[in-house]
Amino acid sequence: MNVSKIILEEQGLRDGFQTLEHIIPTEKKLEYIDRLVDAGMTRIQVTSFVHSRLVPQMADAEAVCSQLNKKEGVIYSGLVLNLKGVERGIAAGLDHLACSISASDTHSQKNARLMLDEAKNAFKEMVSLSKSNGITVRGGIQCAFGCRYEGHIDANHVLDMVDHHLDTGIDELALADSTGMGNPKQLGELMQKVVEKAGDIPVILHLHNTENKGYSNFYAATEAGVRIFDTAFGGLGGCPFIKSATGNIATEDTAHAAHQMGYETGLDIPKIAEISRDLETTLGHKLPGQLYQLLDKEDIKMI
Repeated sequence: MNVSKIILEEQGLRDGFQTLEHIIPTEKKLEYIDRLVDAGMTRIQVTSFVHSRLVPQMADAEAVCSQLNKKEGVIYSGLVLNLKGVERGIAAGLDHLACSISASDTHSQKNARLMLDEAKNAFKEMVSLSKSNGITVRGGIQCAFGCRYEGHIDANHVLDMVDHHLDTGIDELALADSTGMGNPKQLGELMQKVVEKAGDIPVILHLHNTENKGYSNFYAATEAGVRIFDTAFGGLGGCPFIKSATGNIATEDTAHAAHQMGYETGLDIPKIAEISRDLETTLGHKLPGQLYQLLDKEDIKMI
């Protein structure tokens, strides 16, 4: 990978929308996806295959996937937490799935209804089924830097899970600060070890800004060698099964910081900011992201 390039994966459609009370219509989601691609996004997590009773916003997962206006060179992915999710993702026609389990036993039970050992065994089956169907697999570890239920997550435990994931044959490895509890020192030290273990396997970092450390953690991770990050336009996001969960680092804010640091992203920041403005109008309240709020419509093209 070009060391001067940072890739952002848009999570607004999934992580960003999943806790919203306002149900975003399928056609609006599809419009946002097209606009994100037009803004230069090459990786978009478009949905998750979870039970609609638990996450009503994802009830249209198959409908979204069936109507995607797929563009060459763009990865359209879906999050899956169990074998049923993998089966649905395959049937929906996606060729990239994010199979994810938690480093926290308590969060695993709340998020996937599985004890950690059960989740690890299920993960192997998820990867195997995905790979046997020609699916590219991103293997995820949630709550890698702290858990609201259990507190500190031992770094050696996370590294053991990294080994477990890599042994299954995943194509990409993703760690998530799902609770936003990580700090720059902790995160930088751990991610350096993870990048070394992963070798040629791309490493992705999913950051939340719950404790207002998301962007300092982003910087620490770039110093540790991470070059792919999950973001959500407007700073949307949050897990329904984590206490006090808040949004991801914002796509436009992160891209702007990356550009200032000398990295390329290939993203048109004003176009992404306009999407955040659109959603703000739809929801009737400000979003957590900062950059889109700083620019009025006349100035938005100045970045």
